[in-house]
Amino acid sequence: MEAGKGSDRIDLYYSLATEQLKQVFSSQQENMTRMASLWADAIEQDHMLYSFGSGHSRFIAGELYWRAGGLAAALSIEDPAAGAAERVEGYAETFMQTYELGPGDLLVVISNSGINAVPLEVALYGKKHGATVITLTNLEHSSRAASRHSSGKKLFEVADLVLDTGGQRGDAVVPLEGVDWHVGPTSTMISVAVLNAVVAQTAQNLIDRGVIPPALISANVAEGDEHNKQVGERYWRRLTHFPRRPLEP
Repeated sequence: MEAGKGSDRIDLYYSLATEQLKQVFSSQQENMTRMASLWADAIEQDHMLYSFGSGHSRFIAGELYWRAGGLAAALSIEDPAAGAAERVEGYAETFMQTYELGPGDLLVVISNSGINAVPLEVALYGKKHGATVITLTNLEHSSRAASRHSSGKKLFEVADLVLDTGGQRGDAVVPLEGVDWHVGPTSTMISVAVLNAVVAQTAQNLIDRGVIPPALISANVAEGDEHNKQVGERYWRRLTHFPRRPLEP
């Protein structure tokens, strides 16, 4: 297949990405089922799911937050530096302590490489405060890469549950002629698909337990605003983020 011939790279990306998606949904079925069970437990017991990603991974984390078709019991943790400080040790503490994360809550930390300081320290903070920590990461890449944290640890090594999103080293999958690097990343597509599948299973788990899931619907349908207002009544104080306890020195 030659570069630049019609839509050959479009077709190649589609082929590689869909194959990766199939592999992940097959290999991670048990872990996805486990996450859905944990989240259903948390919602039934009036706890929350928090999600975090630094840099581009913050867009994946945001997929869970107040999303049509999603669940209201989820809050995306903001990285104030938008990834610019993700290698800086100690930085995570400055924003994590403004969230009411605690026992019974779930914390999903997303990092394709899993080697940088901030995602690792967010996960460690969650464990310190009694949350169950789940990570989405590329195990092949992470296991072969060196940690950028002084502890030598990587994200998958501290999580309670690991969802392996697969993929190639460096994330991009499409080769180009004349250069040594690839284009066409897959981690966002795969991770979002995995998380939305878990959302669907979590909602069904709750229905099976006789619990109405706190599902959100599109605000662009006639009943959307009223429905979401009712669903949000249970969670809005936790979803409106501001420091609610004194910050530690």
